[in-house]
Amino acid sequence: MTTTGFRFRPLMLAAVLIVTAAGCLKGPYDKSAVEKEFVARQHATFTEITAGGRSIHYVAAGQHDAPLIVMIHGTPGSWHAYAELMTDESLLARAYLVAVDRPGFGKSGRGGIVASIEQQAAFLQPIIERESIDRRAILVGHSLGAPIAVRLAMDYPKLVSGLVLVAPSLDPDLEKPRWYNHLAASALINWALPDELALANQEIMPLSAQLAEMLPRWACIRVPVIVVQGEKDKLVSPGNADFAQRVLKDRATVVRVADQGHFVLWNRPLLIRNQILALLPPQRK
Repeated sequence: MTTTGFRFRPLMLAAVLIVTAAGCLKGPYDKSAVEKEFVARQHATFTEITAGGRSIHYVAAGQHDAPLIVMIHGTPGSWHAYAELMTDESLLARAYLVAVDRPGFGKSGRGGIVASIEQQAAFLQPIIERESIDRRAILVGHSLGAPIAVRLAMDYPKLVSGLVLVAPSLDPDLEKPRWYNHLAASALINWALPDELALANQEIMPLSAQLAEMLPRWACIRVPVIVVQGEKDKLVSPGNADFAQRVLKDRATVVRVADQGHFVLWNRPLLIRNQILALLPPQRK
């Protein structure tokens, strides 16, 4: 075997290890099956708007004159992450549901990702304004979608009435890049990664610094916040829930799920549904 071959094998092994370590970031759902189901549902609409020169895609369903709920996926991901909640009859009867494709993912992919949390919030803000009908929105964010939801509440407080943060990446000390993130960022390994994981890594690398910049602004969050955290989460430390309690104090309700990991969004959809319902106004009799 040539010397080049000996050098190549460790690089390929490293790439395999990274894909194995980070592959569980992808949710356990079939995008094509979800798409077919929504196409079959006449009440669901697929919309693209232009924000900041970018085309942002989202899916909407439910009662258009009811409270607005906007759902933000993690990394990598797409609106499909919220398919279970978008078809939940209790939510459809009481709310107007919007699930977005964040910039760089799904049908908002043209133009590449936007690693800045502040800019991502700015891209999603026009969707809330367009769909709000003079009402504020409950924001649901999973994983990296959670700090984007928080940033929206910080930058556009008049648009947000509550937050449901699921397995959230919030604490800058806990969200520093891991060994495989640094390795994946190198040119020698990056080329071998699946596109979605490479894009996810580009978002994860600067995350800790951006969360640190947000620290002084947590006092601005005045809306109720519910945090759902699996105690067996290996991707996002359960310590993020402790961070939320420290910075939000009595404004935060933390729901800890002993037997769940990062996939609590998909493994316990009824639990997530109930947290969203808890933030809705009481039903009229």
